[in-house]
Amino acid sequence: DSSFITGAQPTNDDFEVFNALPQAPSADKYPHLARWYKTIANTEAPTKCEHPACGCEVIKSSNEPEPEQEDEDDDEDFDLFGSDDDDSEAEEIRAKIVADYKARKAQKGPLPAAKTTVVYHVKPWDIDTDLDELETKIRAIQMDGLVWGQVAKRTPVAFGIRHLEIYNVVEDEKVSVDDIVELIEGFEDHVQSVDIALMSKV
Repeated sequence: DSSFITGAQPTNDDFEVFNALPQAPSADKYPHLARWYKTIANTEAPTKCEHPACGCEVIKSSNEPEPEQEDEDDDEDFDLFGSDDDDSEAEEIRAKIVADYKARKAQKGPLPAAKTTVVYHVKPWDIDTDLDELETKIRAIQMDGLVWGQVAKRTPVAFGIRHLEIYNVVEDEKVSVDDIVELIEGFEDHVQSVDIALMSKV
């Protein structure tokens, strides 16, 4: 048994099931479900971390929990969805709620692929390096999950040298940014170095 729908901590799964219930379960008939319902009611839905490179969920309590006096016979690892041997009806209700939720979730289809926008600063060897030719070579790098941006900039560095600023969008599970950097650095006649100027989740 788990304390919540999909684990030991509340997730979006719990909040979707909570919102699907027409009313709070009876505390007399279904004490475990009622306690779970009260816990979710006093917890804010998970939100995405504000850090651009992080996709973790953050759980915050919307209200300060009221202290509860524990009975001496209470188990320290109380299971919100646990049931006594004679509480089979509550267990059947829980199983039906979870099954209905999973069926609705399956109908939504797979989540969109995680993507990242990457900006590269490509530094040439000298002022005579043909940046147009270099851009053409870089855009010729193609692979599944990689899309190059339409615009590239020539940004002054020093002594008349300009570096090429170019960006792409990559699917995280399909494309390694390190591999792209290595391929660009492979144009040894044109490229002195490659720096990652920015990485941002799409």
